[in-house]
Amino acid sequence: MPLYEYSAKNMDGDVIKGDYSAPEYEALEEMLRERGYFVTGFRVNKAREKLNFGLFDKVSSKDIAVFCRQFSVLLNAGVTIVESMSILKGQTESKKLDAVIENMNGQLRSGVVLSGAMESHPGVFGELFINMVKVGEASGTLDSIMTRLADYFERDYKIRQKIKSAMTYPAILAILTVAVIVLLIVKILPMFTEILGQMGESLPFITEALINVSDFLIRNFVFLLLLAVAVIALFRRFSKTEIGRRWIDGLKISLPGIRIVNTKIITARFARSMSILLKSGIPVVNAVDIMKNMIGNRAVEKKFEECGQAIREGKGIAGPVGELGLFPNLLIHMIAIGENSGELDEMLGRTAGFFDTEVEEAIDRMTVMIEPLMIIFLGAVVGVIIISVMLPMISVMTSI
Repeated sequence: MPLYEYSAKNMDGDVIKGDYSAPEYEALEEMLRERGYFVTGFRVNKAREKLNFGLFDKVSSKDIAVFCRQFSVLLNAGVTIVESMSILKGQTESKKLDAVIENMNGQLRSGVVLSGAMESHPGVFGELFINMVKVGEASGTLDSIMTRLADYFERDYKIRQKIKSAMTYPAILAILTVAVIVLLIVKILPMFTEILGQMGESLPFITEALINVSDFLIRNFVFLLLLAVAVIALFRRFSKTEIGRRWIDGLKISLPGIRIVNTKIITARFARSMSILLKSGIPVVNAVDIMKNMIGNRAVEKKFEECGQAIREGKGIAGPVGELGLFPNLLIHMIAIGENSGELDEMLGRTAGFFDTEVEEAIDRMTVMIEPLMIIFLGAVVGVIIISVMLPMISVMTSI
């Protein structure tokens, strides 16, 4: 995203200077126009743009959580927003976030409000974060808003780490499985091929098939390796497109095994995000519009557009959300109770805690299932290879 260094003036002749990261120049003009200024000069700082925003693509939930927690402590201590931002610079392990804080610090000192500075970094501060900050600025409760956001991102980071930890062992086991199979077929099996050929006996079908596979892999190993790399690269490129993400996300909520885990993750994220938005005073309709970009699954986000339209038409929340056919009945019932009692934010918060626990249990169950299945698969493949080698030998020994 381009980083603009600008100077601007208002009708009273006051001049301000600062930095602003925006997708296009028109966004810079609009931001200044809303504050009563017009651009008198600007340039795109390519060096800082590349240094600060090009090397690191993402900021983790942990980094954002720590930032929110530190910001909240400073605000509670009576430190101003501008002074807090100056103090926070250099306090994070993320170089990307540190560069963003520096940029926002410059914008704040030039008169930009905090939410406006954050809007210039949508890749770091999402729609939920920015809307929450706007509410905090309007209500004077920015310190408590930051505390809620810290809790939210800490929980999100914990779930992500749980998933990564659960999948580490299966991933290692999968790599070892492939390595063992390739080693057996490419290195071990050829050692017996010549011996089996000298026996003069007709080889069993399974033995001939494995020998042919072994010869094919040996002759085309480099080509197959390059093909695998190309397929992986193309798939990663495809997964970053809108169509690719929607297709992959659709598989996540439809394939047996992973569907249950992903559904619970989406349910917990929905309940937790809606709860924090509603507790901050954001209207239900606006909260649902924000939520469609917070689910983390493009296939579900598409469905949420229809859900948001139904809610805007006054059909309540429980009915349209239930019609999505995604969330468990427990969540729908809790939403209905919350609507009727006027405590929807509290009900969603309690439900989020329940489904967070459900997510952890579902991940543990999935890991327990994957590990023995992969071990059985590896054992079956090794067994087939051993049988294919032993059958001809047994046949010769029997004939003797």
